[in-house]
Amino acid sequence: MGTSGNQFKNAPPAGRFLATLVARIEAGHDHDRDPLRCTGEHTGLVVDLGAFSRKRPMAEGATSRTVLG
Repeated sequence: MGTSGNQFKNAPPAGRFLATLVARIEAGHDHDRDPLRCTGEHTGLVVDLGAFSRKRPMAEGATSRTVLG
């Protein structure tokens, strides 16, 4: 659900990223060991989805151990 113009612009690629993650993980891909990358449909830019890995490195100084940390 978009809450502003910015979110409406972000929704399509975010949906594609999540759909790719779900489909590949359900097919047996180990995203934690080998993070997925998506190529932009219109730009051709590669986006590393490693930020969505449970084993991603923690941000410097992060202590909350949450998605925000």
